[in-house]
This record gives sequence, structure tokens and C-alpha cells, in this order.
Amino acid sequence: MKNIKERLDPGLVEALEATKESGLPLDLDNDLHGGRQIMHQVAISAVETAASIKEIERKEYQISCKNEDYKIPLYLYRPVGDTKMLPVIYWTHGGGLITGEVKQDEYLLKSFSKSFNCVVVAVAYRLAPEHRFPTALEDCYLGLQWVFDSATELNIDQKRIAIAGASAGGGLTAALAQLVRDRNEFEYPLIYQLLMYPMLDDRNIHPASDDAEDTFIWTRANNLFGWSAYLGQQPGTENTPVYASASRMGNLEKLPPAMILVGGIDLFVSESITYARRLNDAGVPTELHVYPGGIHGYETLAPDIRISQGFTAALYSGLKNALKK
Repeated sequence: MKNIKERLDPGLVEALEATKESGLPLDLDNDLHGGRQIMHQVAISAVETAASIKEIERKEYQISCKNEDYKIPLYLYRPVGDTKMLPVIYWTHGGGLITGEVKQDEYLLKSFSKSFNCVVVAVAYRLAPEHRFPTALEDCYLGLQWVFDSATELNIDQKRIAIAGASAGGGLTAALAQLVRDRNEFEYPLIYQLLMYPMLDDRNIHPASDDAEDTFIWTRANNLFGWSAYLGQQPGTENTPVYASASRMGNLEKLPPAMILVGGIDLFVSESITYARRLNDAGVPTELHVYPGGIHGYETLAPDIRISQGFTAALYSGLKNALKK
């Protein structure tokens, strides 16, 4: 088998080298504050880039937590001047459960809203280790509940709500789909779950060794630290709570149709393939895309290369089909 460097798509070599100047890969277990600062700079750049999309407005909301003196920030993106009842994409950002913010994805979220003529709602869930499981997932759930409850005010279609997320946000999205199914509190089922290189399995925490090379961008050390911070205990044991790690759920029946996209040398490729197979075996319509030579988040590092174009085309096609009437 080729080593990981030999399997890297040639179009990513230059882009990967450029990431070193911005401090990637992050060394979160040794410098979480520094990693968060780097991610904040990514968010600032994303907002500046997204300013070119003039037709989409952003509004900010604060929703109250149950039995807590805390308000969860939500960001809503909508086509300017559109008064029709629109479908919704409910978005959860990445960052390993310990970093990241909504605005790092602002360009993507505005693009979704413009491309699909839809409302996008993104939740700013609380991060570990300050807030351990189940805080982030419950924040996501409360945000989604607010979307359903505010349908009239927001002029959105409750029958066309899809959930989506990337990396840790993809893992939270998968767990959110499970929680929504099991609590059964919403009038209409979710229509779709989009999982972009999702962080699904707390058992994927083994360190790199001579016969298990490390991965690019999101490292094994970061993954171990992220899961440990989120769980508040050693990951990969039998004590992981239900819903904390989406892959731990035994019953995957009656979940929303799914699309999973991941690079072939992403740390999360094996768990993504396994979860897609299990969804399919459970009777859930599931589309899986694995891109040879792709690393974690590669489609943003080199958007013009072939595998990035394939990733984006599949992503937009899946959402377009899901949101149509």
C-alpha cells in the first residue's frame, strides 16, 4: 500500500504547503487558545470573502436554554426581499468539538442560501472542554426546535428542513438526526442529513505509529484531545454515552436520507464508510462519496482541482434534490 504522502492528490501539494503559514495543522492539546485564535482568523477571512455575495442578508438571534441562564446564538441567512415560504438548511460548524465558530463558514452558508433560494440557520453551540457532552448536542437540538417553533415568524416550510454539518459538525448532525427521531417532538420529519467528512466515532483515537501514518490537517492527536475534552473521560471505552458518538447508536432505522462526503486519506474515511454502510443496511437512503487523495477539508484548500469540483458538484446536487418540492 502506498504511504499517505504518495496517495495525496497532486493538486493538493501546493495548497497543503501554504497551510503551514497559517499555523496548520493545529496543535490543540498543547495550545487550545492558540488554535482557537487561528480559527477565529479563518472566520474573519470568510466573512470578508462572503461580503461579495450581496443578495443574502444575515440576522442574529438569541434563544434561551431550558433551566439555564444562557442564550444560544443563531445566525439566519436569507435571500434579500424574498417573502415566499422557503425551505431550511440547519447548519452545524466544525472544529473538533473544541474550536470553530459559525462565521468560518459564512461564504458557504451564503452560497447555500443563494443557490437553493432557502433559509440557512447556523447554531453557535458551546465548545468543550468548558462545556462537555451533552451541551453541544443539546444546543443544536434547542436551535432546531426554535426553527420549527418559529416557522410562521420566519416564513419557512416545516416540511422541508434539512440538517447539515462538516467535521465535528457532521458528527453532531448525525447525532442530532438520531435525537430528533428518538424524542419525536417535531410535527414533521427531517428531510435530509448532509454529513461532510463527519467526526462520528470516539474509538478512532489511536496514535500514529510506524505502520499507521498520521493524517493531514486534522491529526490523530487532535482527534484524541477533541473527544477527550467533549466526553470528559477517556474516549473509546464502553462508557461512552449514547448520542455522544453517532457511530455508537445501535439502531439507525428511520433516520433521514443521508449523503456522506469524505476524502480517501481523511482520518475520518473509515468511520464514514462504515456509517454509510450501516445506514444503508438499516434501510436509510444513503449516498456515499469517497474522493481518492482527498484530505480533511481539502475542497476549501484547493477548490479548483478535479476532486474538489466533484465534491462540490455532489454536495450541491444532493441539497438541491432534497430541498425541492
